[in-house]
Amino acid sequence: MVLSVTESRPIDDIGAETLLRLASSQPANSPDPVDQALLRAVDPDYVYGTVESFSPATPSRKYSLSVVRNAKLLGERKDVAVMRGDLASVIQASAWDKHEMKTMMQNVDTVSKFGNRCMGVAVAPVDGDTTGEFVLKGYIAFGIGDHVRPRPVSKGGYTRIEMWPVALRWQHWINMLLIIIMTITGYFIMDPFFGPSNAHDAGMLMGWNRLIHFVAAFAWIALSIWRLAIMVFAQTRQMKWRALWPVRSQDDLKLMWEQTKYYLLLTNEPPPRVGHNGLQQTAYTGIYALCMVQIYSGLALFGLAKQESWFWRLMSAPVEWIGIPYFRLVHALIMFIIWAFVILHVYLVFRADATERHGGLSAMINGGVWLPQGTKPVDGPEVE
Repeated sequence: MVLSVTESRPIDDIGAETLLRLASSQPANSPDPVDQALLRAVDPDYVYGTVESFSPATPSRKYSLSVVRNAKLLGERKDVAVMRGDLASVIQASAWDKHEMKTMMQNVDTVSKFGNRCMGVAVAPVDGDTTGEFVLKGYIAFGIGDHVRPRPVSKGGYTRIEMWPVALRWQHWINMLLIIIMTITGYFIMDPFFGPSNAHDAGMLMGWNRLIHFVAAFAWIALSIWRLAIMVFAQTRQMKWRALWPVRSQDDLKLMWEQTKYYLLLTNEPPPRVGHNGLQQTAYTGIYALCMVQIYSGLALFGLAKQESWFWRLMSAPVEWIGIPYFRLVHALIMFIIWAFVILHVYLVFRADATERHGGLSAMINGGVWLPQGTKPVDGPEVE
């Protein structure tokens, strides 16, 4: 059993491989097990930069400092200072974004539960003999055992980015199935389009149809709760609840305008992203809100037949104020809006796969997207 790198997770604009190369900036032939683990994790034939000086960690300063000349960062050669060591000490001595920090610490807690120890890595620009402010770039996890960090998969100048976890993919396809079931049964409740035209011959057809609709609806509610849980406990910025609000600055508005021009065929390339662009996420957020209204309107209508319960009386009280026809109208209209969104969603997925080679369609099957190497996504680190 030897010490190995189990994860390299950047929180800034650099990629995971660059984070490892920064951390492995050390004197040659170091006997330190951490240094040896870092060297085994990086490409031995890649010349990253020249280590000009190295100051090891001490009991009072729990991180090392090194100066690296001609280090490759984001496609450019720069002189930088590298701070690496005890995560808490590196965090205290560097600058960082509070939102990225929260996500990072959740990930650190997760890997720590599996017996891993985490090293913090921060970088500062060097101009001659002057060192600028250190900025936290991420962490590297170490563990003893058989689990070794897998190297990124690359092919034909593209790198695969693991994006959507298994739970989210299951949710996506279960959601699709439930929406189809609820649409067919719901439309039949609104306007029976098959079966006998008289009640005697129809028997329990409507009853069975309503039962299927109600079972699918409550399964959809359970699926929605599961989706909310993923937003709370997600480990990537693209899946956390903050992603529901994609516009936080003027830069975000500019990116949305660039994306709009791409959809209108006014430009050839959209702003590169790993996850959803601002227009997509705005649409998803709107659909999530409509789905909440759809769930409530359905529960309110369902509660009309359960008036012996205080809960269902409370849920259906607005129906009595506004009127059953209006609630049914809202319920039906949202169904049509959801299907309009589905049609547009499917079109854009196939369009993106055809024009961008992003792999968005297959990503909801295998969980990964492909981006050109050297790409600097606006919502993630550099693709290496």
